[in-house]
Amino acid sequence: MKKVMILSSLLLLANGATITELFNAIEKTPDYKLDSIAKKEMKINKNSVVSSLYPKLTLQASAEHFNRYNSIVPLTPTQSAELTKTNGDIPFSQNIQRIGFEISMPLFIKSIYDNKNKMTYLVNATNYQTKINLYKKQTLLVGYLSKFDYLFALKKALLKQQNSIQTTYDGMKKGVKIGRIPEFKLLRLQDSLNQIKIKLSSVNQNIDEVKASILKVTNIELDSPISFDSMPIENGEFIALKPLKETLKANEYGLKAKKDNNYPKVIIKIQGNRAYAKAYNTDNDISEDFASAGIYLSWDIFNKKNNSDIQKSKIELIKNKLEIAKTKKDLMADVVKIDKSLKEIERQVLITKDSIKVKEELLKGAKVAFKLNRMTVDEYLKYEDDLARIRADFANLIANKNMLKAQKALIYGKNLKKVFK
Repeated sequence: MKKVMILSSLLLLANGATITELFNAIEKTPDYKLDSIAKKEMKINKNSVVSSLYPKLTLQASAEHFNRYNSIVPLTPTQSAELTKTNGDIPFSQNIQRIGFEISMPLFIKSIYDNKNKMTYLVNATNYQTKINLYKKQTLLVGYLSKFDYLFALKKALLKQQNSIQTTYDGMKKGVKIGRIPEFKLLRLQDSLNQIKIKLSSVNQNIDEVKASILKVTNIELDSPISFDSMPIENGEFIALKPLKETLKANEYGLKAKKDNNYPKVIIKIQGNRAYAKAYNTDNDISEDFASAGIYLSWDIFNKKNNSDIQKSKIELIKNKLEIAKTKKDLMADVVKIDKSLKEIERQVLITKDSIKVKEELLKGAKVAFKLNRMTVDEYLKYEDDLARIRADFANLIANKNMLKAQKALIYGKNLKKVFK
């Protein structure tokens, strides 16, 4: 019983879903969650670079055996002489255990700061790319919904055509029986009805394919088309350029980080340990503490590999700039094409609306002429086909209009929740 209730609630959702609910459903799919994880991963990478600026504490322990007696701690000649004179425990042994710690922190490693800035821009680029991926899925959904609506409109047009021809067919049966109308005409209408059934079967198959695509994107199965309107789309910055520009800035800092490797590196280090062993002269258990603190400098005076890395980074920057220029050029051309197509579609919609009304009237006249035997069956069926085709063409124009608007919204980085209601 519980399973039946769950299934019923899911079916209700599918039948009563709005386009906003479908958009929201995209953000609950594993595909979108994978993009969100990519954002978190990039932020962690940034935090990892920042963490390099903090002190590092390391605990150490060791147990060593030497083939010769080894000093546990450094001894001055004076200390060594005093221990020998007093027969004290001299800190030399072949077996030494140590426990200690080491604290280190960079004082000056310039590349860390530039890598930190690099990661900041890479995080921004990932955030923009995540938005783009979401908007692409929304655009894909609008395309599927538009095709879904078109297929149902096509199915409706075919059913109307089928019903119209069936009515004519039924009305002619009596005339054929009494021999007033040739049977050929009835057979020709029957053949037309069969062809419509074949078309309907193909349309139903296409509907099932689109339903599967919508299910894949939203995890919701639709049983019927949904109605939605579109809002005007304002021009703005091309969103596809934003992650590219952030990546360009990141790579600029990446180049600086490569050059930073030619600078000296300065770190501070503090370490201490306690050693345990048996004194070599008395065999007594002894322990000694030893600690040090210092500032250490390292400097790669010559590193040919780093010079090669710098050249690679420069080439990468050139590629980034060319990719930005190419993307901008292509998107400008796409917008011009979309705007022209939208204007043409608007004009065609008005003409097609008027044409549907005209063809409906023409079909009425054709039916009368055909029944009065003033028109051949093929001429009559042509009027039926014309009306069905123009109705399907109208639905196709609306579908194309929605898809073009979705593509334009994607180019300008508009959330389609605000464009389609």
